[in-house]
Amino acid sequence: MRFSVVIAAIASIASAANITVKVGENSGLTFDPTSVTAAVGDVVQFEFLAKNHTVTQSTFAVPCEKMTTPTEGVDSGYVPVANGTTAFPTWSFTVNNASAPLWFYCAQTGHCAKGMVFAINPTANKSFAAFQVITVR
Repeated sequence: MRFSVVIAAIASIASAANITVKVGENSGLTFDPTSVTAAVGDVVQFEFLAKNHTVTQSTFAVPCEKMTTPTEGVDSGYVPVANGTTAFPTWSFTVNNASAPLWFYCAQTGHCAKGMVFAINPTANKSFAAFQVITVR
């Protein structure tokens, strides 16, 4: 019995994917890709390529404010990248619930309102496109 539990645990770790998202590529106000599909155990790694951005969790209903309820959302904090940098900083987290969409934005002043948002596991009812439309003011 224990052996099968250990094998199952190893198999779930081995099947976890690493998903890379580029933040601020070409000095733009972008996440690339803009949304991903992730399973429980997948690691989403954000690679900061330019300027000073964040990856801050929000909600679909209030996309440009940090999520505080029902729990506080994850937040990379500000990650500055100097001009000429070749070793880019990263921040990552592990997906622990694949059934609920996760919504993110850059908290740098004005970036969210210009559409700098990202989603994990958006749905047909709450799509990335609809989320981005809400943010652009």
